[in-house]
Amino acid sequence: MVIALRDAQGDPDIKGDIEMMPGAQSDFLMSEAKHPAFLGGRGSSKTFTFSAKAYNLATKHAGIRGVLTQPTFDMIRRNFVPVWEKQFGEWGGVKGAWQWRVYQQGVPSEIAFVNGSLIDLRPADSPEKFRGATYGFFGMDEIAIEDQLGVFLSLMPTLRQEGYPLQGFVTSTPSARRPWIRKIWVEHVNPFTEAPLTIADYPIFRARTKDNWHLPPGEYEHWLEMYGDTRLAAQELEGDFVALEGAAFEEFGAVHNRRPSENDVFQKVLYGIDFGATSPTALYEARVDLSNRVWFTREFYKRNADDYDWIQALAEWTQQSLPVYCDPSRSEREMAELRRRYGVNLKRSTVKRFDDRVRLWRNRLALRDGVPQLFIDFGACPNLVSELNNLAFAQARIGEYSVDRWESGLNDHAFDGGAYLLSALDRNISYRPTSVNWFGRSFQPAGRA
Repeated sequence: MVIALRDAQGDPDIKGDIEMMPGAQSDFLMSEAKHPAFLGGRGSSKTFTFSAKAYNLATKHAGIRGVLTQPTFDMIRRNFVPVWEKQFGEWGGVKGAWQWRVYQQGVPSEIAFVNGSLIDLRPADSPEKFRGATYGFFGMDEIAIEDQLGVFLSLMPTLRQEGYPLQGFVTSTPSARRPWIRKIWVEHVNPFTEAPLTIADYPIFRARTKDNWHLPPGEYEHWLEMYGDTRLAAQELEGDFVALEGAAFEEFGAVHNRRPSENDVFQKVLYGIDFGATSPTALYEARVDLSNRVWFTREFYKRNADDYDWIQALAEWTQQSLPVYCDPSRSEREMAELRRRYGVNLKRSTVKRFDDRVRLWRNRLALRDGVPQLFIDFGACPNLVSELNNLAFAQARIGEYSVDRWESGLNDHAFDGGAYLLSALDRNISYRPTSVNWFGRSFQPAGRA
């Protein structure tokens, strides 16, 4: 299928025809839905399609401003730029339809069109960098690499350039380790609350690797020979969502979403914090009800936060000197200085080991007679919800998982901050009965301290 790329006024300097495969690729390019997704196997022309859609929007709507993201700065250089130049290089240059501008470390960060349209190129490594921007469209490529949900949420409100399409599109190979993608574009539910989404706003266009006729002859068969009839082949070549293996908290879901009401009574409030330097600082408030269930009610989650930031958040939450539990590796000198300077009741958590933190969360999330021992206000704690949905153990080999570390690239700051808080409640606590009476004899359950 040949698609003519022209601007709205038929400008002769902005022209060209591009060949698109019929079906998913062409339909995605022409889609005017709010947030279409092109999901396909490896080599299914995702970045090619991604670039073509952006070029079409920029040439068709003179003066539009857009932004395109790759997971990292380096992927802009080695993935996006070569594909863009291969597709549109002959139409570019100083006197052509477009040109590269604003270089950083030899890599362009802006595409300028002769019709006044501009496209920013940015790594999707921090939601904060998109705050305050105004765009007519955005595109995110390879959204399953790292955790890009925060960037997607940050980009949505930037679509406010008046008189333009206001569309945000995404492309990726499906990943079971990013359930938010499946929830939005397959299940059409909010990834935090599981409330229904408007289906028409989130269409999905599926492409298989073998449907790309531009692959070198025999290349797909060569890949298939190695992948075989496996779950990995279904994901990487067929573009299917496969069940998540290695997930840390498979039981986590809508049953844990609950906001306190005026009828709920609480016996105590406490706080947990995971300090970050360049990584986010995560501070949480939790309340304990009369049944000893924990309710997470507030979240402070900020990258590059200083002490003033989290101290101010804590002061807004409470005027009392309630305990704040933190990483046990924090030095006593630092703790003493923070107590003296800010009057904060900082305490060391009792959990140091990775598996102990996992166990604290699992014990609380588990259902007992259909009810968990922990609730989270999903709307108030979106980063905690995102981490618990995404955390998965590292895959040492295909099908084998380590239980002492997470898959690389996953955030666990909210997980840690919450675990430090839970350690104050769950030390030496078992969720089993203290004893069981069988036939007149009392037995202590195995494993109880």
